Amino acid sequence: MDSNQLVSWKLVLLGRKIRNRRNRFVRHLNLTSEQADALRFFGDFPHSTITDFKDRQQVTHQTARLIVKRMVDRNLLVLEANPADRREKLVGFTEAGLVKRHQLDDYIKDTSQALFTGFTTAEQQAVLTMLDRIEQNLERN
Repeated sequence: MDSNQLVSWKLVLLGRKIRNRRNRFVRHLNLTSEQADALRFFGDFPHSTITDFKDRQQVTHQTARLIVKRMVDRNLLVLEANPADRREKLVGFTEAGLVKRHQLDDYIKDTSQALFTGFTTAEQQAVLTMLDRIEQNLERN
């Protein structure tokens, strides 16, 4: 295996480890990984629609709608009419949804600290810069 293949393989393995660890945590919160993604998205992008979520997650509208509907049914999210376009609904949080969102934020912070233990700030920034370049390369090719 050449060095490019080794780097790719290590990134795949690292991604799997992070995803598996995250999935165990979200199951502890009684969420699916897709629901956790929705909580993160609607927290990061307030006043967004299901269509915005669909586009960001690169899923079908039906899938995005179902994820949000289940979370509304569980009293984690609410739908409100969009004053700019009454046909659209803006997605917001209930108190229970905000609690779960904060638990996810804490988990992500803890995981990030674990990932970068022993790294200087400059080293962390260098890793992020390289990952951004890798992502750009994938989008171009």
